[in-house]
Amino acid sequence: MQRTLVTTLATLAGVTFAPPATADQPPAAPAAPVAPIVRSLSWGAEASPVMRPGRAVRYWKPGKQAKAKAAELPLSAPRAIEGTAAGRFSVPSAKRITPGGDTNGYARVPRPYTGAAYSRITGRLFFVNAAGNGDSCSASVVRSAARLLIVTAAHCVYGVPQGSATGRWHTSFAFVPAYDGRAADAKQREPYGRWGGRRAWKPDGYTGVSGGDWNSIYDIALIEVGKHNRTLQEAVGAFTPMLNQGGKHTVVTTGYPGLLGREPYDGSDQLWCLGRTRPAEGVSRTQTMLAARTAEPAAKGGRMATYNCHLFKGHSGGPWFVKGTGDLVGVLSAGKEDGEAEGNSVANALSLEGYGAIVKQADPRGVYDALSVKLSGPARPVRRGGSATVTATVTMRGLMAATQVPVTLDLPSGASLASVNGATCQAAERKAACTIGTVHPGTPVRLTARLNVAANAARRLPITARVTSTRLDPTQRDNTNVLRLLTRG
Repeated sequence: MQRTLVTTLATLAGVTFAPPATADQPPAAPAAPVAPIVRSLSWGAEASPVMRPGRAVRYWKPGKQAKAKAAELPLSAPRAIEGTAAGRFSVPSAKRITPGGDTNGYARVPRPYTGAAYSRITGRLFFVNAAGNGDSCSASVVRSAARLLIVTAAHCVYGVPQGSATGRWHTSFAFVPAYDGRAADAKQREPYGRWGGRRAWKPDGYTGVSGGDWNSIYDIALIEVGKHNRTLQEAVGAFTPMLNQGGKHTVVTTGYPGLLGREPYDGSDQLWCLGRTRPAEGVSRTQTMLAARTAEPAAKGGRMATYNCHLFKGHSGGPWFVKGTGDLVGVLSAGKEDGEAEGNSVANALSLEGYGAIVKQADPRGVYDALSVKLSGPARPVRRGGSATVTATVTMRGLMAATQVPVTLDLPSGASLASVNGATCQAAERKAACTIGTVHPGTPVRLTARLNVAANAARRLPITARVTSTRLDPTQRDNTNVLRLLTRG
């Protein structure tokens, strides 16, 4: 995770807090195009109209922020709401693993929120929804080449107004990192200022249909904010995104649940929860319907669920990052209604189908999945009938971390594998299929293989290593490397 020094509002000289000319009306925005429910035969990304960041900054004064409601809650499974006669206890005590966590699994983040990297990277996202009402979600800064991107849920940028059959973009986005709604002083309430949105992106597989793909694998979005005298990432830091398909992690989630009048769930406090994830159940039928309508195969992206934390309105879009490493693995997408027994939270993984599609458009200068492999071995020829050690070094030069990275080693006749270390491997005599748990940008991972050289081995033994990356990798040439091991005697 990139870390930056804590800054004060005084260093953000370009931040404007002047009220708008028409304080009671949302700032004017370009007419949002009406999008059909299904648009194309291949999944990609869609961008909102370009907006004026300064207008959103001026519009979202503290008075407007205090009145903002929380975005509607997508349900994690199409099931009836259970009774709440036992009270609003939605996470059983045996499943609460957050130190000091309440009956919903949450605890307050220590103030000031500028004190820790994860809490200043997280913020509250205000916007005017597609129906024209003030709403809020949670969001976080994500590492990018532009240094101006925040990630949130797609339902926090796009929706279908009640009574409409078509979707529209929300407008007037304003992101406040480390927002503290209980601080009386403006510099404490908005320690890094207010950052207006310039443009938003969502996967075109996300339609916003109520009761349908609100809990689909495409509920993820990016927003580019305007630049002050420096970038947002320079001001507060950023999470390192990790390309993944979901699975099991121990995560921390932070955000701003926003049930008005219910402290600390009224949007004023930044809360956190510790959870263990597993693949989510109850995938929306719309995912299958969309695939059928467009003749597309079902996407392979992942969704994760935790039963240690209960989702509340307003926490949508909040980050899920791995405890210990800080890698961003998903954004909070769906859950169950407040008070429902066995409450849970669901996040969309930063998968190739969702995050991969939108980041290519939102950050065209960014290189994300840029894996490479290089083999090294003995500087001198190896004696026939002896042994040698070769090392495969896997490096990520992109902006993302990658998980479950496949690497293979192939040996020719005349050499055989004695052992392979540094990853989880299945080895045969002349081939090893390995999986590296995580590769971080700038932190190489080394696999060491011990080889036996036959007494009748050829003069040159070509050893081949291959690492598998995705279509986000701009070049595949360095994904394969060959070491020609020399023999003697």
